[in-house]
Amino acid sequence: MSRNQIHWLSRFVILAVLLESMGTLAFEPQGVLGYSIDILFRTYAMFLGTVMAHEGIHGSLGRGRTANLWWARIALLPSMVPLTNFQKTHMLHHAFTNIPEMDPDYFVGPRNIFEIPIRAAAMPHQWFFWLLKRGRINPVHLVDLLLNYAGIFSVFAALLMFVGPWRLAAGMVPSLILVSVLLWYPFAVKTHEGFSTGSQESRSHNYHGRFMYWFSLGLSMHREHHLQPRLSWIELKPFVREKKDTGLLRRVFPGRDIRLDGESS
Repeated sequence: MSRNQIHWLSRFVILAVLLESMGTLAFEPQGVLGYSIDILFRTYAMFLGTVMAHEGIHGSLGRGRTANLWWARIALLPSMVPLTNFQKTHMLHHAFTNIPEMDPDYFVGPRNIFEIPIRAAAMPHQWFFWLLKRGRINPVHLVDLLLNYAGIFSVFAALLMFVGPWRLAAGMVPSLILVSVLLWYPFAVKTHEGFSTGSQESRSHNYHGRFMYWFSLGLSMHREHHLQPRLSWIELKPFVREKKDTGLLRRVFPGRDIRLDGESS
């Protein structure tokens, strides 16, 4: 697949995410089952939007910086997260993976189970204070951040007028909480569990199997992504490995390929 085809494949995913996560707010679900399906459907669509924004940070949404950043901003619209802080902190995460005070994502590791949803929901917003504390916020960053928030506010203000406050709140608030947990616990905490500061092989982990690969559009291949960050999600597919244990429960509950220093693949 050519780079141009990869760009348009990911852009198609972004457009589908917008339709599925925001367009469906125009329809009122019926009953508890209807609302449950609606929220879970929107949560997954928003999750894929964050995955595509991650692709943009690594230059896999377009040929130039401008195309990548604009498509990444659009991908993050449903989750109400500005790209500005993510853009700056994610490269620091790659450079200083798992090192306290140097890795902006180290914050997400919970000290107990009750902190999981709190830290997950706070994660994209604590980046600003992390950067501010270290003197990494300049006027250009602030202007970009304000414009980014203004764009998000404008889109959701229009949605509010169109679908009403109840539908917007009932459709978005649960999904925002769930997508935070889905993104930051299985695909951040669990892919760095142990928070090794040894070799690159031991600093992050892959999930086994094609199911997790397709479910997360490549985000499950976290170690390989850290080793080869320029590869797009579709280019990570050849690195997927199935589990050695093929028991039913092992297939239902995906395991991780965790490597320690000195272990071979």
